[in-house]
Amino acid sequence: MTPGAANPLPVSIVIPTYMRDRVLWDSVAALRPQMLPGDELLVVDQNDPPLRAPAGLEGAWLRLCRLDAPSLTRARNLGIRLAAHDRVIFLDDDIIPDADLLRRLKQVTLEHPDRILTGVVDQDDKPGDVPTPGWVNLENGEIRTNFSRPFSGEVPFFPGCLSLVPKACLPPEPYFCPAFKGASQGEEIDFSLRVRSRGIRILSDPAIRIFHLKVVEGGCRSPEFRERFFLDQVFNQSLFFGRHGKLLHLAAFIKRLKGFIGFHTRAKPDGAASFSHSPGLVASALGCLARGLATGIFYRCR
Repeated sequence: MTPGAANPLPVSIVIPTYMRDRVLWDSVAALRPQMLPGDELLVVDQNDPPLRAPAGLEGAWLRLCRLDAPSLTRARNLGIRLAAHDRVIFLDDDIIPDADLLRRLKQVTLEHPDRILTGVVDQDDKPGDVPTPGWVNLENGEIRTNFSRPFSGEVPFFPGCLSLVPKACLPPEPYFCPAFKGASQGEEIDFSLRVRSRGIRILSDPAIRIFHLKVVEGGCRSPEFRERFFLDQVFNQSLFFGRHGKLLHLAAFIKRLKGFIGFHTRAKPDGAASFSHSPGLVASALGCLARGLATGIFYRCR
């Protein structure tokens, strides 16, 4: 933290975390020198046992906020409710922030105070076949995003691991949809569509940058999430389509999801000449598809 420096725009930084102690505290330590007096960092702790800040990282600037049942969207919502400032920065717990990240976020916010901001999310496994920022197909529910290339200007959505959201731009509670399961997929697209329907604009600035680590344990790679990751993904994709998709094209969505389910439930037993499918897993996945669609339609009709 820079003592005595003027702070033109105090911010609340929210980092949800789950079983990633080492990389979390590396991320926090990298952010601390960029923080000015008045800035705060809220770590939403979903660990078991609960976190304790390591020596050298304690202080009033750091707040550990407890959430007992792990949920990425509920963790972000808790951070919003507890944030002391009107500008909330959302980051993941497995990032390396650019050395100028907070200063640039504040500078662009002062220039565009009514915008949600995002930027470049560099990573090792860049999706080279997806243009920046990607696309959302509301006819079949396919979501492909890529913020690894510099892009300047308005974008239709933002990556969950890098954004600054003015509280004035928030959708009605519960903000991020709490029905998304596990580590979530598509929750930031749902959020973006809802705020854009109210006239809110999202701006990408190429000087706002982080590096997103992809090889660490914990989070969605923890054993608890990994065991359910496939089923949660089926549910979350179905929830998204039920809420935002073009229901006249429901058959196209179901066809795509059945292909996704078929691919991820196939296995080739030792010595077998062809793939077979687990009937129990297929049935569970189809149940998640139906429940996700019903949940999405429920939110659509609220």
